[in-house]
Amino acid sequence: MTSSRDFRDLDGADPWKLLGVSRSAGAEEIKRSYRRLSRSHHTDVGGDSRQQVKLNRAYEILTDPTRRADYALLLQRKERPQDFVRPTARTEPEPDEPVADPFDWASGPGRTGTPPRQDRYTAPPYEQPYQDPYTESPYADPPYRDSYTAPQYRDSYTAPTYRPQRRRGVSGQAVGAVLTAFICSPVSIYLSISVLRNNRPGRPLAWLAILINVGLLAFSIIGALTRGT
Repeated sequence: MTSSRDFRDLDGADPWKLLGVSRSAGAEEIKRSYRRLSRSHHTDVGGDSRQQVKLNRAYEILTDPTRRADYALLLQRKERPQDFVRPTARTEPEPDEPVADPFDWASGPGRTGTPPRQDRYTAPPYEQPYQDPYTESPYADPPYRDSYTAPQYRDSYTAPTYRPQRRRGVSGQAVGAVLTAFICSPVSIYLSISVLRNNRPGRPLAWLAILINVGLLAFSIIGALTRGT
């Protein structure tokens, strides 16, 4: 990871101050301070997650000698940018030229005199002015492109078709059980039990027939006892 990325993630903060140690602190002191601050800033105890991320990054920087030295140089540039300004090249003043005689070279090679001065000065190549690396972030995130395409939704559920239930009528055996209760009690009881056992329609009539038979039997017994006394 580059030092400029570290500088951006810490917002230019001093990692030594974040961990509460001096510039000359050793590895053990840095580790103890990091663990102590992590326990107090951890999200499980209600700490700030952003502060915890900065503590992690500061610990990574200070435990890596290369990243630690690069970050110290970046901090020095931030605190004293004037120490890193490149000096501009000085331009030597041109010597005063003597006044040229317009007739020295006008008559050809027979005339003697001072030849015209040839300026051999070559302008230095264009130098780009120094730009402070902290005025603009050197890291630019690439544009986000979402490559995920949601699949087409297909509803595989099919609602069941409900068929209207047919109204169940009354079994003939149930009706016969009620009618024969007053004529032949054994037949009535047999028909009632058959309806109840086979779960045929008309079960209430079957129970009614049984109650009628029981009532008639009880009435007969009471009448016989009464006549006997």
